[in-house]
Parts: sequence; structure tokens; C-alpha cells
Amino acid sequence: MRQQIFDIKHLISRPERLWRAGLAVGTLALFMALAACSSPTAQNVTAKQPEKSEGEQMFAKVLGNIHKMYLDELPVDDLAIAGLSGLKRLEADASIKRENGKLSLLVNDTPVGIIAEPKRNSAEHWAEAIDELIGAGRKGSTKLATADTERIYKVTIDSILAGLDRYTRYAGRAEGRRNRETREGFGGVGVGILKHEDGVRVEHVTPNLPAARAGVVPGDIFIAVDGTPLRGQSLGRSVRLLRGPLGKPVQVTVQRENRPEPFVLTLSRTRIIPTTVRYTSSGNFAHLRITGFNHDTTLELQAGVVKATHELGPSLSGLVLDLRSNPGGLLDQAVSTADLFLRSGRISTTRGRHPDSLQLFDASEAEIAQDIPIVVLVNGASASASEVLAAALQDQGRAVIVGSSSFGKGTVQTVIPLPNDGELILTWARLLSPFGHVLNKIGVIPTLCTSNAENADSVFKRAFSASTTHPQLATAGLESRRAMMKRCPWQPHKNDDIDMAVAKRILERPELYKNALRLAAPVAGG
Repeated sequence: MRQQIFDIKHLISRPERLWRAGLAVGTLALFMALAACSSPTAQNVTAKQPEKSEGEQMFAKVLGNIHKMYLDELPVDDLAIAGLSGLKRLEADASIKRENGKLSLLVNDTPVGIIAEPKRNSAEHWAEAIDELIGAGRKGSTKLATADTERIYKVTIDSILAGLDRYTRYAGRAEGRRNRETREGFGGVGVGILKHEDGVRVEHVTPNLPAARAGVVPGDIFIAVDGTPLRGQSLGRSVRLLRGPLGKPVQVTVQRENRPEPFVLTLSRTRIIPTTVRYTSSGNFAHLRITGFNHDTTLELQAGVVKATHELGPSLSGLVLDLRSNPGGLLDQAVSTADLFLRSGRISTTRGRHPDSLQLFDASEAEIAQDIPIVVLVNGASASASEVLAAALQDQGRAVIVGSSSFGKGTVQTVIPLPNDGELILTWARLLSPFGHVLNKIGVIPTLCTSNAENADSVFKRAFSASTTHPQLATAGLESRRAMMKRCPWQPHKNDDIDMAVAKRILERPELYKNALRLAAPVAGG
């Protein structure tokens, strides 16, 4: 499964397909081999291909994948020239010259490197050219010579990507590691910490994880990790010291209020996947706040729904899936969360230029929370994976969407690991709702819009007024949807949480819920 994300941000990456070309042996080569064997002094020698530098591998992967998979076909030479032009950010006097089939890197108008220009769309040869000219530039410029390798990668690849969409980006080694931790988890001990004058203060301890099992309690002060004092360290540095390889022990020196002397605990790091779903009950409905989509989101959401049905029993009047300010995450989790609430039908479609980008996602027969009403809350910061979930439930008539128009990030990114442990996050497909609506730059339009509303009453009055015409969201064309999106902008409420007040009311009144469903999906609501 190709690793696909929505944001800023990610499935365990699909291994890249490898193609091996057969090696044909011509008659001349065969004759020469036989002749060599006839000589008593002849030796069989296999010519070694020169090993590619990390930089050449980096640029080949970036250029090659853009050329093969990006939404629009782009010439490799233009991308490569743009990348080389980025060196100007490090050396103001650097420039690129293309003339008579030659490519030159100049510093102070003096050529420091000249090569033959490769064929237009040969990613490997252009990668070699970039790497060679950067090497020449380092010899001809003190500023380039002293620049960190990661900085060279950053300015070059950022310049390659400058003409692409804003969601395609390069994450260097450090950012790539953080991205993977967010998506896939990290080696940690299971505590939440805040800065403290003596180190860090433990705010919460996750049950059944190493810190809890070792006896760490909220209020403990960690004053050292593996002998490194935390006093004066930034919170980020303290977090990095606590995290590390899975299974590797870490020693924390603990200062506790009721103990006269600090003591040392040895904890064994385990995989920590950040929690993305928080369940609370409010009256007779369950409030499920979803803050992102990582590898555990579907399981956490399912557990929250099960807990709600057990706690509230027959009195459970509905579910509120709160996606407000949820920036997105993994595509497979967006699909599988929607699948929890659908018996059949399309969930989403992705479509791009690369053949593998065409994917159709349909619901399975399994469904939890059957016949339980659902309200989904969105706002202008609900993006990508959030929009997939909201659009699927809206088009299928399974939920009423409340709030303001969502962000409109209707594209899918694939994550390509790079040789330096960084990542290329590359846009390769567009997202469509079950009814085929384009989500990009339009997003999900709420069934009940709370923008500019003074209270819940005004929302219902506007939505169900006899004088109001309601174009069906399900059948509205692109221009109509754009107009509806503009009429429902995200504006933070000055008063109480109107979104939640609207959700409560329609979950308390079944007939009102059915009428709201019909506004978006004509077959919904019975």
C-alpha cells in the first residue's frame, strides 16, 4: 500500500516497484569473451559501476518521482535548472547559464563548472548534473563550501518544488523523523510533560505504559535523563532525550515532593502512537473529538463508540464526531473511519496522472452504531482526511454536517523516503466525494451553516425558513457549490459553542434530524 497522506502530512510505505532490464549479449561481446578464455593469462574482469553519491541519489529520486507521479507532467530539465538556481540563496553571486548544449554554474560571472546538458527528461542524468555542479560550486565559492549538506539539499529541492502546488514539499532529516513519529509512533515512555525550573514536570501518565508500570505519577519532576541534567534544557530537547529506539532502556532521575532525595528509575521505551480520539459523554449523546488521523485513529474511534454504547445504553441519542481544526493525516484511516458508519456504497475516489493513483474506496458490510444518528462538526481548519470522512457521511445520508465550510484540501500526497532519511511529500491525486464532487478548494459545505449565527435558533430559522430556497448539496454543480462555500465562511463564534448547541438539538429531535439529512442527500432521512 503506497503511503498516502493529506497534509502537511501518513500507511506504512509501499516498497517501490523495481524493474530489471534483461542483459542481451551480442555476438561481438560473445566472440571477445571466447577469445579471452583462450589465452592462458586472460582474467575475467567485471567492470564496477561507480557508486552514486548521496546527493545524486537524492536528486534522482526527487526529479524521477515528480516526473512520473505529479498531478501535471513537468519537464525534468526545467525542474533541475530551478533547483540549481536555488543556490543563489546561499551564494548571491551564483547563476546558471544554458548555451549551445552546455550548462554552466557561474560565481561572480566566472564559470566554476561546465557540463554537457543532459537529455530533457532524463532524471538520473540531470541528478548527476546537479550533483556535479554543486560540487564545482563548493570549490569555487566559500559560501557554498561552508554550507551544511542539509542546507544545500533544502535550498535546491525547495527550488525544484517552488512551481508545484503548496502541499508538495521537502522534509529534511529532522522533520522527516518527526513526521514518521506522528504517523507511525515513536519510542517513548508514556508521559506528558511541561517545562519546570528544575527540569520537566510530569502532567499525565498513560496507563499500562513504561512510566506507569515503573511507578511514575503526575507531579513528579524529571531532573535528568541518562545522566544529562534537564535544568536549562528546552522542552523539545527534554522530549528528544526521553525518546529513543524501541526497547532501549532510559534512566530518569526523579524528584518527588514527599521524598527527601531524588531517585533513579529505569524505563524501557515502547512504541507510542499519539492519541487522536477523545470521548466524553454529554447528556444522552457521545462527543468524539478527532484531532488527526494516524495508524490508531480507527481503532480509537471504534473503542470510543463501543464505550459510549455501553455507558449510555438505550438512552444514547446520537454521536457527535468533532472534526473542527483537524488538519488530516492518513488516507487509509480516513476511509476506514468512514467505513465504521456505512453499510455499503462509495466512500471516496482518488484520481491523478499516474495509473496507480486511481483508487476507488467502498464500504464493507460491517457497521458499528447502526441507526444511531450522527452529527459531524467542521470548520475552516478541517482539512483533507477530515473532509474525506465528512463528505462520505454527508453524501451517503449518514450524518448531518454542522459548522462552516471546511478548508478544501482535496488532494492526496504520497510520501517518498529519501536517502538522507528525509521525505518528499508529493501531490499525486485529487479527491472526489462519493457523489463525485471535487473537494479541492471547495471542501465540505455544511448541511447547517453556523457562520454569522447569533445562536442555534437563528441557524434553524435560516435553514428551514419557508422563504429560503435550498439547492441540493448532492446535485449542485461546481459553480453552485463554490457559491455555497463562500456563503458559509469560517468565523469563530463570539458567544457560546453554537455548533455544539445545534448538534444537541437535532440529536434530541429525530424528525429535525431527518429533515436536516434531506437538505444534503435527497434519499436520506426516510
